[in-house]
Amino acid sequence: MKGIVIRSTGSAATVKTEDGKRRNIVLRDYQRDILTNFSENRFNILMASRQCGKTITSAITIIHFMIFNNGKNCLATANKLDTVIEVLDKIREIYLNLPFFLQQGIKNLNQKAIVLENKSKIKGFATTKTSSIGHTGDLLYMDEFAYIPNTIADKFYKSIFPTISSIENSRIIITSTPNGLNLFHKLLTDAERPEGDPEKNNYKPMRVYWWQVARRFCTYVRLNKSA
Repeated sequence: MKGIVIRSTGSAATVKTEDGKRRNIVLRDYQRDILTNFSENRFNILMASRQCGKTITSAITIIHFMIFNNGKNCLATANKLDTVIEVLDKIREIYLNLPFFLQQGIKNLNQKAIVLENKSKIKGFATTKTSSIGHTGDLLYMDEFAYIPNTIADKFYKSIFPTISSIENSRIIITSTPNGLNLFHKLLTDAERPEGDPEKNNYKPMRVYWWQVARRFCTYVRLNKSA
């Protein structure tokens, strides 16, 4: 996959902001790091706080992959269908507002799928024990993976990982907010093990904390002197 070109001030993508206006996405420092990791590494896992833009950066990565590669099959899955639809909504919104010279023609566009003229496509589905059956892809995006029940996550992951990883130059991106000890936690901590550790996996790990988001309110703990 060709590397994503990241400008110092932002990207060519736009989104609708809270004031209802459409503006260029201004990347935060950690978002540039996320895009770099997603571009340069085959397997990525990201733990991030809420409202830090992890879905936006993932959407940018997927759009770039689809535009600059012909005939690629992308899959997006999450703990529930509403989350998947939200992911595809962001992908659709960003894509339709790209400069015209970056866009491909669109062959199909609906809530659960986008197919471009270059035959690259993305399909969304909710994660279940059997949802991996019949699905193969060049890029798999799993959002809010920590919120998938362990009984489902384990079976889904064990069935789809060998299928995706066996495809040459395929990519896997896993993102989630933290949610206790589960498969997501294991994959993340195993990825963070030192080189040479036999339990280290091939994922490129990254963590983004709430305090890395500019203007995020701080909570202070103070001693009660009257106690």
